[in-house]
Amino acid sequence: MSDKIQKEAETYPLQIQINDTALAGKYADDLDVCRTISCVQPLFLSVSDGVIGLGALDQPKQGIISVDFTGGTMAHRRKYGGGKKSEAVAKACFGSMDKPVIFDGTAGLGRDAFVNAYLGAEVHLFERNPVVRLLLKNGIERAVNSIVTQEDEELYRNRLILEDVSSLKDYHGGVLPDTVYLDPMYPERQKNALVKKEMRVFHYLIGSDNDREELLACARSIAQRRIVMKNPKWAPVLDEKSCVSAVVTKNHRFDIYMPKK
Repeated sequence: MSDKIQKEAETYPLQIQINDTALAGKYADDLDVCRTISCVQPLFLSVSDGVIGLGALDQPKQGIISVDFTGGTMAHRRKYGGGKKSEAVAKACFGSMDKPVIFDGTAGLGRDAFVNAYLGAEVHLFERNPVVRLLLKNGIERAVNSIVTQEDEELYRNRLILEDVSSLKDYHGGVLPDTVYLDPMYPERQKNALVKKEMRVFHYLIGSDNDREELLACARSIAQRRIVMKNPKWAPVLDEKSCVSAVVTKNHRFDIYMPKK
């Protein structure tokens, strides 16, 4: 076996660094699952000062990636961001609806879900990767613990809902989504500084979602009004026959599909 092939096949167990034993105890079951995860680069999960975050062992200056709905970029976006017609993800997911029920089938760090939620949607989050799911769980719980206003209460308790099951196909609850939103991971095309460091870490952890067709088919079977799939602008439309329109931005395209009849 060549050195190149051997390097490509090498994986590293996710390391857990615990500085907050009370928090680790609270999420003990989730952390046990995370200990079974392997990555293509050495990554670690930080459990410290109430926050669970993800970092790269070989990039210590990069910092920790965590879910934060109450500060930083998300707080700024909530306060100063655009409305339903100017936020591309909301424009695609809402359509003409005022307060849709949205299932976010690939929630990631929850940023698009948060935009849809603060603009009035009831968003149910599904995340298949247990590490990312734990980041989301911790981020939502910290947001709930920071509630100050009635608006906060409505947003964090009633409009950002992390489902108990990790994938759409396993959902058997009674809620019917108006919209199902998908943002699958695509393979990296650039290896330079243009690719966000955060996205590189996610690729090390998750790789790419190679079941995009299955995700779309599942979404089309449960959505009542529309399905939205976010793609890099260079990616082909997954199913041209069922794609009826798109919202296009500088780097992305939100393809809109109709449900199966």
